[in-house]
Amino acid sequence: MPDDEGFDRLADAAIRAHRLAVTYGTPAMQLLSRLLLTEIGVEIAARREAASADNDNPNEPDASDL
Repeated sequence: MPDDEGFDRLADAAIRAHRLAVTYGTPAMQLLSRLLLTEIGVEIAARREAASADNDNPNEPDASDL
């Protein structure tokens, strides 16, 4: 999994950039910013789903534990 701290910094920067694009950007810039935020949201959901799947059966031993 990619570096979480780096990803968090990317997400924060995208949010700040989006605020500026909404105020000062062209419609095309605003669209691209929304697309970036959408992709970040998709990645956040995928990371949460992966983390949830890792914890589905915490009481069952992994194959490596056998």
